[in-house]
Amino acid sequence: MSAMDGYIGATTKIVDHGPDAARWNVVVLGDGYQAGELTKYHDDVRAFLDKMYATAPYHELWCGINVHRIDVVSTDSGADDPLDCPDPEGTTPSGAAPRTYYDAAFCSNSTVGRVHRLCAVDSARAKADAVARVPALDVTIVIINSTIYGGGGGEVATCTLDPQAGDIALHEIGHTAFELADEYGGSQTASGEPGEPNVTANTNRATIKWRALIKAATPLPSSCVAGCASCTPPATAPPAGAVGAYGGARYVNCGYFSPLPDCKMRTLSAAFCPVCAGVIRSMIQPLLPVETFNLTTPSISFQNVPAGVGGVGVTTYRALVLEAHLCQDLTFEITAGPTGGFGTPLGTTMLVQPDEYTSVSFGRLWLSYTSTTAGAMANGTVTVRARRGTTTLHTWTVNIHANTIARPKTAITLVLDHSGSMAEEAGDGTMKVQKLREAVNIFIGLMRPGDGLGMVRFDGTAQQLMPVTDVGPETIGAGRLTALGHANGNELDPAGETSIGAGVVQGKAALDAAAATPPYAVKAMLVLTDGVENRAPLLSAVGSSITASTFAIGLGTPYNISTDALRQLTQAHAGYLLVTGSITPDQSARLSKYFIQILAGMTNANVILDPRNDLPLGGEHRIPFQVTEADIGIDVIVLSPLAPLLEFSLLAPDGTRIGPASSGSGPVLFVREKGVCYYRCGLPAVTADPFGSHAGQWQVVLRLGRKAEAALPRLLKQLGERDPQLARTLRQGVVPYDLVIHAQTDLQFKASAEQSGSYVGDAITLRASLREYDVPVENRATVWAEAVLPDQSAETVALTEIHPGQFEGELPMTLSGLYTLRVRAQGATFRGTRFEREQTLTAAAYPAGYVPPTGDEGERPGLCEVLECLLSRDVLTERAAARLKEWGIDLDRLRKCLAEHCDN
Repeated sequence: MSAMDGYIGATTKIVDHGPDAARWNVVVLGDGYQAGELTKYHDDVRAFLDKMYATAPYHELWCGINVHRIDVVSTDSGADDPLDCPDPEGTTPSGAAPRTYYDAAFCSNSTVGRVHRLCAVDSARAKADAVARVPALDVTIVIINSTIYGGGGGEVATCTLDPQAGDIALHEIGHTAFELADEYGGSQTASGEPGEPNVTANTNRATIKWRALIKAATPLPSSCVAGCASCTPPATAPPAGAVGAYGGARYVNCGYFSPLPDCKMRTLSAAFCPVCAGVIRSMIQPLLPVETFNLTTPSISFQNVPAGVGGVGVTTYRALVLEAHLCQDLTFEITAGPTGGFGTPLGTTMLVQPDEYTSVSFGRLWLSYTSTTAGAMANGTVTVRARRGTTTLHTWTVNIHANTIARPKTAITLVLDHSGSMAEEAGDGTMKVQKLREAVNIFIGLMRPGDGLGMVRFDGTAQQLMPVTDVGPETIGAGRLTALGHANGNELDPAGETSIGAGVVQGKAALDAAAATPPYAVKAMLVLTDGVENRAPLLSAVGSSITASTFAIGLGTPYNISTDALRQLTQAHAGYLLVTGSITPDQSARLSKYFIQILAGMTNANVILDPRNDLPLGGEHRIPFQVTEADIGIDVIVLSPLAPLLEFSLLAPDGTRIGPASSGSGPVLFVREKGVCYYRCGLPAVTADPFGSHAGQWQVVLRLGRKAEAALPRLLKQLGERDPQLARTLRQGVVPYDLVIHAQTDLQFKASAEQSGSYVGDAITLRASLREYDVPVENRATVWAEAVLPDQSAETVALTEIHPGQFEGELPMTLSGLYTLRVRAQGATFRGTRFEREQTLTAAAYPAGYVPPTGDEGERPGLCEVLECLLSRDVLTERAAARLKEWGIDLDRLRKCLAEHCDN
């Protein structure tokens, strides 16, 4: 209950409109907040500022105001609530007596005695603390951590966290900063002319304080409180909003008057009356800085917009940006143009307001351009202005240029592990190498025409299987077929040890060679391994030479993979590492999904949705997903062992059904392969209906028809030996499938997981960014992560928007093992269209004291060296040699054979 009951922390200037000496300074303190409640305190301060910013006349004066927040920590939460002071509203006092830094307490003394709702603090100490940190302060407000209604004015203003907290604070600041009186009546007696500027005993039109605001037709007095004999009410009441002299003010019913029947100094929910607003304005207005306006986009360039998918042009937005130091709202608008075929997709006018927290405000008017054919160009102009009311403040004419190029192409090298451990079981009864082949087949099939693919394999050494080659058209491209031949032949059969570094060196060489074969705009490498590097060169020795974006997948658990080395490699080269963990039967497509997600990242696509489900035999699933106007094209992919038998269609937002028969019609392509089927659609998907088949809610429709059900008995018989786990699933009456939906898009979502260390007790920092047409998605999205912990429990992590379009959250690693993190985002585009995005990440923690396996700096002994050691006379005694001879083993011949077949 004193300064011993807490401490003062940091001071932060949260609204900065210039030097304190030239601005009106608000200092906010807290009381009754414990150390663990400072985040709540910060939120409460923000809520107060939001209310102040939105309230007249503060809004029009905002550029003249600075706000400083001082963190004050109390031992306990809340405020004193004495039992001997009942609340007239009926709430029973709690008797609480928390230890708080400024000794906040209800039932403080006033001119009429103790009043429960008068919640006061040690105002002298609060004011002294505020002055010590902000010498130029003009008003101090103390926010008290209690939800009971309360507040007060005086040397400092106070308010609690009642639902009307913001209005309480503004009312009390009216007393403290501007010496405004309460405008409600009461039983007290009038005594002379009040000194406050908003109440009066004078009803003389010529001398009343606010005579300049009173119209000649307004009667004085303008109203009387019932029962006041000394007041004669007017014959006709004044019109609403007419400033006059209305009975009842300053706790006096008979003899004191206020300018209007209602005001924030009478009723919290009301606006400030013109007299009170004028007092506030007269104090702050001299501190307003000069307004400035600058168009930061003197020209607009839609440079190198790619041609679309399936013949549909790509529509791209660019913003005309006004940067202004504002004190009042203004209108930013297009007055002429744009010429040259450019569009105005979001309208031609917008309201620009003073920024709540900084001195700079921004206004954006959007132009659009739709690409045509490679080499096409367009030119035009647009005229814009800033105005307030009918007064033009400034006008600018902007040149616009655009050109279309062929779609940028990506060169990708797959660096694939075929060491001996790839013959092991993956976790679902399938060999790891078979899982790899399935994933690589799908990856190759989904690559876009014109993109290049190279393939490298490694065990203890590395070989290039295929230089970077144009994969060619879907399903029939020569490069695609060649790559599939390498994936499905014997070249990936497991054998040998593990040199991931050797594979990366060969992958880099393949990409370097591709650089001379235009026009690959992006180069990327995907490394797949299931083991710990144990042959030179190691990743630590070759990683610095890599220039391509690098991604990696670890097939297995973190304990059996060079997790740290791969994480360092990928994070240093704009990529990330995904670790599968043991692949369980209900997640049998996980490796393929990881390959597909990484393909999206390499080709500037985003994952819209990535669910897994089971389709009942004879049933139908409809899965909704959101597409926006910023999306250029979509890939809707179904992974299922029964993919060839699925009836699979799409419903556009207007209900148009897109099925396999639509393939080849306009921008729609349908492909069905072993284990996968997908639609690839340019947007709009129906060129004759550009609105109904683009932005909005789409649906995936999946079912098993009669043909599939008829084929099921034969399929079960075949699966009985080849895949008994799948056969059991089908006998249970369901077909497993995974749905993956990608968007080629101008609404980009990127997420990352950075570990503070590799052990239990360290933390994962999750970061995400959202940008629409390269502008941060500010205050329009929610981002969170759904985490599966090593013990398979689930936890949700909220990511806070720390900067416009940038989000951050933290997850402590309390268990050892694999963390799988599904980072998700939902929000609205500039046009208000709902969107959703997601990305899967992984992290790993080791137990304290555990040393992760690392590769040796030199080569580890091979089989020959081990056999030579075991057969040496230092190890094999004469007695043991004699026993082997009894078993028919001739050691001399064995040693001779060893010498013939080994290097030494």
